[in-house]
Amino acid sequence: MDTLLAGWTQSGEFLQDRWSWLLDTVGEDSWRLWVVGSTMVIFAVYWLYAGIFTLMDITNRPRFLRKYKIQPGQNEPVDLARLWGAVKVVLFNLTVVNFLACWAIYEMVYRTENSQDIRVLPTFRRSLRDVAIFVVLEEIMFYYAHRLLHHRSVYKYVHKKHHEWTAPIAAITLYAHPVEHVVANLLPVATSIALLGTHVALAYVIFALAIVNSMSDHTGYSFPWSAGSVRFHDYHHAKFNYNYGVLGLLDKLHGTYRTPADQKKVPVSRIRNSKKKSK
Repeated sequence: MDTLLAGWTQSGEFLQDRWSWLLDTVGEDSWRLWVVGSTMVIFAVYWLYAGIFTLMDITNRPRFLRKYKIQPGQNEPVDLARLWGAVKVVLFNLTVVNFLACWAIYEMVYRTENSQDIRVLPTFRRSLRDVAIFVVLEEIMFYYAHRLLHHRSVYKYVHKKHHEWTAPIAAITLYAHPVEHVVANLLPVATSIALLGTHVALAYVIFALAIVNSMSDHTGYSFPWSAGSVRFHDYHHAKFNYNYGVLGLLDKLHGTYRTPADQKKVPVSRIRNSKKKSK
């Protein structure tokens, strides 16, 4: 136990030293850290992760990984013209929309509530607490925001854009109408961090984890080590009216939860009718 505690202490000291070095380099201006820093972190993580799978989607290599495609034959290889059209939308969301949204949330909350003691990193216990509560808060807010976007009065104007890809790929994770990007992608994460008073450095980690998780659910691949949420969300893209959440807890509560095995239990006519209503 003493060895473990000593290890955590040393890790904490190392991270604090690296954080202090970063602040000495870029400065302690909270606007720069929250607005510019967050935009850059999200952009970098997104394209580093998307780049790997985009190469796979374009080249259909390595061959031995094709067996893990959830919807075989779809986007094999991906249409380059269609991909480029989607990438342009994603780039707009990751730059202009993200920057403006981060700035607005910073002015409303982060500048006063999340910027105290910016040089001192949170403790390991506080970090675990924030991440654990974040998962719950984000699940709740994302589920209901997502359900709202599927309402017939909203869907065709906003969310239908994202569902153009019934067989998703990693690069189109944030292919969405700007309104959807703010309401469903940014606000659940940003609001959770605001409510928790999360430190900006931990916020970077949460942003990265949230992006990787969301992109994993859109890759179109279910590897042996993949979480169940990958097939869970891929089914949502294929059938529209099921699996709105991230963890599936609220889907189970509201009767919108489906697993791939459940697909066989749902009458085809019912699926087609529900799909038509969404459109």
